[in-house]
Amino acid sequence: MRLEETLLACLLAMLVSFALTYPIRILAPKLGFMDVPRDDRRMHTEPRPRLGGVAIYLAFITAMCCCRLFDLLLPYVLGGMTVVIVGLLDDKYSLKPWIKLLGQSVAGVVLCIFGITVEQLTFFGHTFELGLFSYPMTVVWVVAVTNIFNLIDGLDGLCCGTSIICAACIGMISFFGGGSATPAAAIVFAAACLGFLPHNTFPAKIFVGDTGAMFSGFVLAALSCTTVYSIGSGLPAMIPIVVFGLPVFDAVYALVRRLVSGQNVFLGDKMHVHHRLSRRYGHLKAVILMYGATVLLSGIALIMQYSITGEIAGIILTALAITYGVIRFAVIKEKKENKL
Repeated sequence: MRLEETLLACLLAMLVSFALTYPIRILAPKLGFMDVPRDDRRMHTEPRPRLGGVAIYLAFITAMCCCRLFDLLLPYVLGGMTVVIVGLLDDKYSLKPWIKLLGQSVAGVVLCIFGITVEQLTFFGHTFELGLFSYPMTVVWVVAVTNIFNLIDGLDGLCCGTSIICAACIGMISFFGGGSATPAAAIVFAAACLGFLPHNTFPAKIFVGDTGAMFSGFVLAALSCTTVYSIGSGLPAMIPIVVFGLPVFDAVYALVRRLVSGQNVFLGDKMHVHHRLSRRYGHLKAVILMYGATVLLSGIALIMQYSITGEIAGIILTALAITYGVIRFAVIKEKKENKL
């Protein structure tokens, strides 16, 4: 695909996403898609519409059509539609966790049907083909990534901005690795999110909702399959884990914390990393810190595609330590201040 076509598709994705959000902001209250702060878990004090994910989905699909990415279009249209419908129902009626997991699993099956799967895993230069196990692995991967991005949707602009950084990183990795359609799909998705971001930055006028957060996770899971986990890529399997490092850390941290405290693992709270950073540094600074950590980890992932030597491993560990240090500092300081 020519560069001009890709740039045109990106521009279209941004414009459609930006423009479409205006009528959606008006329509959402009439349809009852409002995030009303009925509990102390919410970070906002006034009701906000939460249909932003629809704008991102429609902008992405529209630009993909114009980009003539027909080989990737159907998996994203159908799989994306599955998570969007589940997200809409959840935003409206607050679905039970098992129903959401079922919907996300169906989206993973859709990718399998179209041949987008976790076909192989490469560790330290050794590649393992999964064969039939690629199908359940793909479903697990889609469900996991979809949920970790849903979990970080707790501050204005956080999920949307993080998705932009991660998609751009995966697009660059695919481009340098000789990928064909994946770089264009990744950058078009990033552009669709970028068009929505002005509406979503603090103080947000509209939220992405579970619709947008889950769709973002689904797209990023699919992009990582076609970039890193496809036959012949030879890329380290840890690359997507590093790119999604902060959401992954937050999800694991939340799971362990809830299990240790005896709390329902599906019950939301205000103890996520971004909540703690927000209480320590304020909303906007917390989001910037999270963006910065994601950019740092994405840079490490870009280096990882060329080598996994001891030096690179050291850089990865250093980056993770810095990220953890920032987070841990906020947590410790918050606990000390609470005791006072």
